Amino acid sequence: MNKLTLTTILMILMLVFAASPSSATTYSFGNSNYWVVRAKGMDWDSAKVLAEAAGGHLATITSAAENTYVQQNVLKSRKGEYWLGGFQTSDPGGSAPASNWEWVTGEAWSFTDWQPTEPNNYLGRDEMHLGTWSKNDWKWNDEGYLNNITGFVVEQSTMPPVPIPATFWLLSSALPGLVLVRRYALN
Repeated sequence: MNKLTLTTILMILMLVFAASPSSATTYSFGNSNYWVVRAKGMDWDSAKVLAEAAGGHLATITSAAENTYVQQNVLKSRKGEYWLGGFQTSDPGGSAPASNWEWVTGEAWSFTDWQPTEPNNYLGRDEMHLGTWSKNDWKWNDEGYLNNITGFVVEQSTMPPVPIPATFWLLSSALPGLVLVRRYALN
């Protein structure tokens, strides 16, 4: 293995461990745990990948109660702007900054907490990702300027995963094969 490959692997591992809850204070609300990762100037796509690699996703704030909890607990003593899991699917020409927002989880986009002048595609930038900023009392901001970004908020479900029906089919079809392999292996 060459030195560049080894260095790359080590960097990826360091980033994944930095995004894990074991290295941060974890806060619990509802069926989720939250933690903050400090990553100055990190773009939204990289934050999303790291949050998923740590077993969660960028936080999705779907109710006023959840929003208040995150503001008053998870982000309480922090400064700066942090990525959340909202993104805009399209805004041709930047003419409709409040349209087409979604959560990374596919949850309904029914609750918002925009800063009064947001979303706005500030200075004509195509700001298609969601941040929350201490400067604005943790109100939401459509963002595209990485110099404002201090890190991101990760959310991880505390609910056990629901098995996919296909998993049962695969398991039930594999069991007879395993029995046959064992039977012939013993003969």
